[in-house]
Amino acid sequence: MGDTAVSVYDTGSIYDMVIHCDDIERFKSDILAVLRTQREMWKSQIGRILGDTGLSIRKFAELCQVSETAVRKWRAGALPQSRDMYIRIGFAAGYNLEEMNSFLQRYGRCAKLYVRSLEDSVCIFVLRSETMPHTYQTYTGLLEYAKMGMSGNKSRQEQECSTEQLSERLAELSTEEELSDFVRSNVLPCRRAYGKLCNYILAYLQFNLTDAQGDCTGSFHAMASESRWSSSLRHCICEIRAGQWLPLRHKVISLGLHLNMDVEGINTMLRLAQMESLCARNPVEAAVIFAVEDAKLNDLIFCNGSGDLCQYVKNIFRQIELSDSEYLIDDL
Repeated sequence: MGDTAVSVYDTGSIYDMVIHCDDIERFKSDILAVLRTQREMWKSQIGRILGDTGLSIRKFAELCQVSETAVRKWRAGALPQSRDMYIRIGFAAGYNLEEMNSFLQRYGRCAKLYVRSLEDSVCIFVLRSETMPHTYQTYTGLLEYAKMGMSGNKSRQEQECSTEQLSERLAELSTEEELSDFVRSNVLPCRRAYGKLCNYILAYLQFNLTDAQGDCTGSFHAMASESRWSSSLRHCICEIRAGQWLPLRHKVISLGLHLNMDVEGINTMLRLAQMESLCARNPVEAAVIFAVEDAKLNDLIFCNGSGDLCQYVKNIFRQIELSDSEYLIDDL
């Protein structure tokens, strides 16, 4: 289908098409045909960015701290697979704060920069700075400096402020020392940013480790080993338990599948992570919605610690033969 045909469908309409689709071949022929424009839109956008900046693929890759192959794949329509990657591209494109937030929401389908997140507050600081280079390298270097600030001066009284108050304070900062002081003074709100998300995940983990009588059926490590969790996902649970997790979108989705959540459960996690719900306009996420809804329709979702849902979703992904899904399949 061309752009004109696709423009008839809004996100809600496509979502309804996905959840009411009951056949893999129909998903491939009807829904993926509509969603091909997601890649085309991105292909056009990254082409505009490279044209507007006048940067070579080599220089753009250097600014994003990725390989030249990655940039070539983007130019061919491959979608970046993490929010951080869109931030890298936004820096390389020379976006200001408003443009970065618009880029994250429209093309990354993720939340705009959030002042209660340590990483995001540093990113906001760099984008607002009138003296520092607006580059990803500046951001990561300053982030490490800020993290050192979090580990020091723990005797300072932590302050509870509204998000609006924190935004106003951050806007007034101009030096690295002021940023470090801001981090130390507001370390508790930053750490609590994902508290509800972590509690939600741990509650589901407990569901998966408890039988119908309320008795514990084993340990997380035994469950993860039996269901073949990836080492990176096991590490996520360790960080969640320690209250130190910084969620990535694809890891949130992968955890939801491993913890046997339905679409509503996964979307709740994404919202708690300050992210958009599963996006039916994204081919990979549309396939997740289709697979999980199909599993639910066939009464195959149980919070019993098994890896059956992951295997079911993986099998559907293989039948669909969807490109750009390896990052998710690897975690399943």
